[in-house]
Amino acid sequence: MVEGTGACRQKRPDALDQGGADQITLSVKLDNFGYRPDDTKVAVFSADPGSIVQVRTSEGTVALAVPTDGGSISSRGTDAASGDQVWWVDFSPLHAGGSYHLFSASLNARSYDFVIAPNVYKNVMRTALKTFYRQRCGTAKPPIYAGPWADGRACHRADVSTGPAKGQVDRGLRDLTGGWHDAGDYNKYLTYSASNAILFMLRAREDGPSVFPDGDLNIPESGNGLPDLLDEVKWELDFFLKMQLPDGSVLSSVHADGAANGASPPSVDTTPRYYRDPTLESGAVFAGSCAFASRVFTAAGQVAYGSTLRRAALLTWGWLQGQGNSDEKVWAAAEVFRLDPTIASARNYVDGYHPAHWLGAVLGVTRYDSHAAITYVQTRGATPAVVSAMGADLARQVDQIFSADDLYRNGMPTSSYHWGSNEIRAGQGVFLLQAARLGLTGSHTAGECRGHALDLLHFFHGQNPLSMVYLTNMSSEGGEHSSWQFFHNWFGQSQSPYSRSNYVGKPASVVEPHYPYFRGLDNHGIRDDKTSALGPAPGFVPGGPNMDYAGDATPPGGGTYPNRFYRDWNEQAVWTARTWEITENSIGYQGPYVALAAAFVTP
Repeated sequence: MVEGTGACRQKRPDALDQGGADQITLSVKLDNFGYRPDDTKVAVFSADPGSIVQVRTSEGTVALAVPTDGGSISSRGTDAASGDQVWWVDFSPLHAGGSYHLFSASLNARSYDFVIAPNVYKNVMRTALKTFYRQRCGTAKPPIYAGPWADGRACHRADVSTGPAKGQVDRGLRDLTGGWHDAGDYNKYLTYSASNAILFMLRAREDGPSVFPDGDLNIPESGNGLPDLLDEVKWELDFFLKMQLPDGSVLSSVHADGAANGASPPSVDTTPRYYRDPTLESGAVFAGSCAFASRVFTAAGQVAYGSTLRRAALLTWGWLQGQGNSDEKVWAAAEVFRLDPTIASARNYVDGYHPAHWLGAVLGVTRYDSHAAITYVQTRGATPAVVSAMGADLARQVDQIFSADDLYRNGMPTSSYHWGSNEIRAGQGVFLLQAARLGLTGSHTAGECRGHALDLLHFFHGQNPLSMVYLTNMSSEGGEHSSWQFFHNWFGQSQSPYSRSNYVGKPASVVEPHYPYFRGLDNHGIRDDKTSALGPAPGFVPGGPNMDYAGDATPPGGGTYPNRFYRDWNEQAVWTARTWEITENSIGYQGPYVALAAAFVTP
């Protein structure tokens, strides 16, 4: 069940686990949600599909025989990121709406079902966006809004009187309620992850305002005349404003001491929490986030709130002048300058951040100097030579993204397979969409950039070596092989009887023939076949493949290929397994995914 969304397909759960022609194989990797009618549609096979692959309807009718009726089958060789032998089956000639699967007579097996429909990703994106509501701190999440994944009382009410952590400056007791829980824990930060969520969500709103209507998410603010996405961002920004001090500096976190874990549900967590001193990073992400948001909220008719954010951003920009240098600060400078092109200090900081006025600067898709460049090249009064150099830098980064592609059509550099790699993958897609919009596409066309961004979205939906849908509990939206176990104190705490019985593992009512995705015992004697009443709340993005995994569980340890350092598990009985390095969510992963998916949603 996915609360708050409508069904988008006809399913045949009774056929999922039958033998013969209805046997589902993980050798066929595609977008398990589906495709829009005119999209390129390429399934990746990791076993020889034979000479003909049929696209069949749910009733078993052959809608397209590839290549007899069109499309193609091609052997592509060995994929370096997975070790798989790969074939591509292109069934793009199929445009008719409906529910389908691919069938290979050579394998005597079929794929999961998928849908062809004009707005196939709408409910998926909305479900992912709704997770921010579930990350809210300091408020009840009753069933009317949260469905069965509810917590009827407000959590962390003691934040209304928060004191300093040990060794931090005592600024008295402060009301630091609100904001989002950062990740699977209940801490709240003004760091990279929070600004990442805000930045990507605001970009999605600017690029597709009609994709995010008021009333779409079923949250308490729905129907107030403001798009629900902006209501959600405002929840976090209101907390940001509480963290600003009179001199413009910004407290960096509200944090439990040590490695203390919160209880499940959040409302019963009584772990003491404290604030920590301002940092360069907290000031920079505050100034950049508030400046960007001021522009967006003002454009949405929220003039008074936009003015509040503007004043806050400018105050902290003044404080930042003597605080050193960082990528986050140059992004803040770019946003402040776009907010007010008369602020020469912001323009000068951007212009001088990289040598030679940015000529030949090496950027990264989710680094904040890239975000600064994307903002600055659109700003009235920006220095022409810097704008030109930035344009060349951004275009060169587009070519680098394409050069790192793999045979699953959504690759990354090996160095990007670290903790939180799913943020990088989604960020690549959004970067390509921004480059296409700005006309900074290197040796590629805007259409090629948008097409590759769509393949990066397909990665999250099952077009990957593990056939994983890198979202939690999406079976009712057509996301078979989705995540049932992720590290989360509320929805994924295996040592909490409440969390484990309600949320950890697949509900018996969900038919998934390949669950658990790792079968048998790992080196700690842990099994992944957990079941629960509900499964985790839907739509959370886990961290993703991490070849730097420092835990001692095998799998995911012992992998050879970067795209295989993943496992759908959250067992905390053995702390050294460090499951959070693989499956923990973060608002910093969620924002980029929402922005990427939103680009392919029809208003």
